[in-house]
Amino acid sequence: MLQIVVALSLGFIRAETVQAPPKQPNVVLILVDDLGWQDTSLTFGLNEKVVGRHFRTPNLEKLASRGIQVNQAYSSCTVCTPTRVALLTGTHPARNHITSWVQKGQDTESPYPGLTMPQWKTTGFQPGEATTLAEHFRTSGYRTIQVGKAHFGSDATPGANPINLGFDVSIGGSAAGNPNSFYGINNFASKKKSSNDPPSLNDIRGLEKYHGKDIFLDDALAIEAAKQIEISAQSGQPTFLWYSPYGVHTPIQPNKKYLKHYPKLDPREQAYATMVETVDDNLRVLVESFRKSNQLENTFFIFTSDNGGLSQSARGGYPNLHNLPLRSGKGSAYEGGTRVPFVVAGPGLHAGKVLSRITFTSADLFPTVAELAGIPKTCPDGISFAKILRSGTDLQRSEPLIWHFPHHRGWYGPGLEPYSAIRSGDFKAIFFYGTRKWELYNLANDLGETRDLAPTNVSKLKELATILHDKLVDMQAQFPVDNQSLKQIEPNF
Repeated sequence: MLQIVVALSLGFIRAETVQAPPKQPNVVLILVDDLGWQDTSLTFGLNEKVVGRHFRTPNLEKLASRGIQVNQAYSSCTVCTPTRVALLTGTHPARNHITSWVQKGQDTESPYPGLTMPQWKTTGFQPGEATTLAEHFRTSGYRTIQVGKAHFGSDATPGANPINLGFDVSIGGSAAGNPNSFYGINNFASKKKSSNDPPSLNDIRGLEKYHGKDIFLDDALAIEAAKQIEISAQSGQPTFLWYSPYGVHTPIQPNKKYLKHYPKLDPREQAYATMVETVDDNLRVLVESFRKSNQLENTFFIFTSDNGGLSQSARGGYPNLHNLPLRSGKGSAYEGGTRVPFVVAGPGLHAGKVLSRITFTSADLFPTVAELAGIPKTCPDGISFAKILRSGTDLQRSEPLIWHFPHHRGWYGPGLEPYSAIRSGDFKAIFFYGTRKWELYNLANDLGETRDLAPTNVSKLKELATILHDKLVDMQAQFPVDNQSLKQIEPNF
């Protein structure tokens, strides 16, 4: 409260008490790499977990207990860079043509028989192409901090450096899509033949103080993030923190201090579980940092993942089954490739609320987060759901969700091929470019996408196919070309 002294014409003075303007809330975006929908101890709407009962994420549970859990959240793409750029800009991958992950300015995907893939933007996002979420927060008075994985632009381009994209501080962020090592004793780098060898692309830089020490990469990043939170508190500026651990991406390497919690697991799944628990404990570090500076009640936390969980390779057990009941995983057209965990907590949100009907993607987070912070922003494709989050009203989205991934990862498995897809209400339609095949599913009663309704519900398929085609054309999406006819393949029905 402020006391303002007011002089009156009667010749005496009185003090009026007025309400001080509210302080801008802090915003923490926690974007985990490759964390699957069921890779936490939360169920996200399942009556019983099919997989992942062993995961220990008590801090995420605490966050959900004082905030909102969204059961049907999605990434904007089935791989990382397009999702990260969509979140950074509120722009759909089909529109900005960043439709796959970037590295060295080259095509990172594999050929597909009979198709010529489109010439997508292999350099990734670059400064000035759109207003970034960090730029918007910085011009609104925030101190903007990026910690961990960035992977917005290809190496040797300005977009590889988060400082060029609106962040005041960047720690560990670069064009690296994954670390060569999660271990400080390895300097978070690949083994060098000589001490004079230059760093390679996926050597994580800026953490030299931890070189040679027995510390896990994401633990070091959390320590550095906590320091930046304290600096912001001392400066009096509100904080916007983009915190993105490198886990749980490959290489799957155990954080040894958690191995005792998973004695009976396959060694690779044991290592994976320790990486998930590391992410959860780092969430605790961030929350405690704001608590210590008496800012916790004025801080929004958004916890999610950049795509569905890895399942085709590098995991223990059978491939393509790690995200059950969802079908397939990272890279796939099916739900396992794009459905992600989502929890948000902060001032004005309902404690312990679960939203089971609303759906949104990463591109929607820019306008949503901005509006929650009181600095609304219109984006090319993202739609704000701040009002829904504040009211706790669980409504089905009226606008369709669109995915566009005209690439082939080089792996073979369920849905791991070039595709575009649309979800409207409970129905989801997928078009596969290689086979020109359409599939249709009702996710309300077939979450695992096991019953293709395309042959029997032609009217619904035609409706969704028309909307998908028109929206992709409107966004000037790039399409594969048939090698025989040399004609562009579009998702027509």
